[in-house]
Amino acid sequence: MAFPVTANVSDSLKIEIHLHEFFLGDRERRAWTYLTRGMQAVSQQEMALTLLLDDDMDADNFPKTPVKMFQLLHEHATSGRLVQSGDATRLGKRGIFGFPCLFYVPAIQYEDLPNLDEYLSLMLVHQEEYEYAKQYGLTRFLSRIGRFCSSFPYPTWNTQVRPSLFTGEVTELSLLADENHILAEHSYVHLSDGKLQFQLRSEDANELAERLASGGEDEIIVNCGFSPRCDASLYWQEGQVGPGAYAAPATRMQLIGGAFLVIQPGDETDFGIVEDGFYLKLTSSDLEQFAAHITSAESLTLALDERSFILDVMSGSPRPVARAYETTAVWQNIAPAPEAEAEVEEETEDTNDADSAGTDDQDAAAARVTSHPFINLSGENSLAERVSRDKLDDYIAEIHDMLGEALSEESDSFDLTLEITVYPHRVTCEVSGTLDFNPAFSDFIQGAVLDIEPCDVSSQIKFRLPVSVNP
Repeated sequence: MAFPVTANVSDSLKIEIHLHEFFLGDRERRAWTYLTRGMQAVSQQEMALTLLLDDDMDADNFPKTPVKMFQLLHEHATSGRLVQSGDATRLGKRGIFGFPCLFYVPAIQYEDLPNLDEYLSLMLVHQEEYEYAKQYGLTRFLSRIGRFCSSFPYPTWNTQVRPSLFTGEVTELSLLADENHILAEHSYVHLSDGKLQFQLRSEDANELAERLASGGEDEIIVNCGFSPRCDASLYWQEGQVGPGAYAAPATRMQLIGGAFLVIQPGDETDFGIVEDGFYLKLTSSDLEQFAAHITSAESLTLALDERSFILDVMSGSPRPVARAYETTAVWQNIAPAPEAEAEVEEETEDTNDADSAGTDDQDAAAARVTSHPFINLSGENSLAERVSRDKLDDYIAEIHDMLGEALSEESDSFDLTLEITVYPHRVTCEVSGTLDFNPAFSDFIQGAVLDIEPCDVSSQIKFRLPVSVNP
């Protein structure tokens, strides 16, 4: 059969089915992509659905179900029921290929396909994934599935056998666990060269303006959409403390997108990264300006030394641009700002000076022990069901303090890793590192960890704590 094949659904709707290839994992994979022709005539964006072929599939035997689905969506659009990026549709009990829900997301441009700038892609999702995205935001979900499938910014290909990211209901120790946040799926927040920009769409502005006017909240969380302009996306999962992102391997991360913006009153105006979003602290006068500019739909710029915050209230949506497909997605650390590093170094020097004052050897300096963010090894299920985050943080802080005392006379530089499993009534600890540790040293560290009273857990948790000594 010669592709593309055209299915003439009606005089006003046609579906083109393309057969093409792209690199996925470690090899080329074949896919069908269904493209609508005729949605725009009823004020609906054109749509695309990409299905992977299994190796034993006959390329000529493309499924007809997507054609019927597009016919139904065209009928809905004709009656005025339109969808846009960030929206979702439940597909009934039978669903499509075992998926009961779908999300509409900006299209990704694959080679050998027509230009998809104006298209919405359809992403088939499991029920647990749908519920997760509705609670924690589509942007966080897209980042999770992008990294899971090693595809940046997210996969718009679908397969009939993709497993769910989650095995059941998920509750995370996260700012987004609060159901009271604002869903602003058509607005974006991103960081570029010291500038935090909040692009607030007019259709999302009313609820935020009302919440600001009420003045009864300590903080307001605005869940933002996934900006296809960004070349890196903040990534966070439970247990991660330090900032990080995932991106295409060669990217310079010039524009980093976030999943949300937390707006908080503060003694001074400032912003930074929290989880996979940003926080914005505003003084009372700046908060008044911020609220007034949202109400009047005017832009606002707040200068913070060499950095700045920019609010843009925008009517309508920018012309959709399909990102080129990236075959891989990699984890990227985000280094702290230079001024933050300077503060840490200054504090360390002050601490060392204070510790050494009054000793016989004024030139001696205590070893520097740095604990890095712990890594959750308990699986996809949430720690929230097993342990209080505050108690876990206190437990890790005690371990850090113990290591600082135990290794205070070390002069070598090395890394060590503690792999700790906490059960309801006992703890185990494994020690490894970049040096070939003496067994007695490993036993000493292990015993010191086991002497610390562990945090209370309802069931087993496991985490890895990386530590640097004299980095």
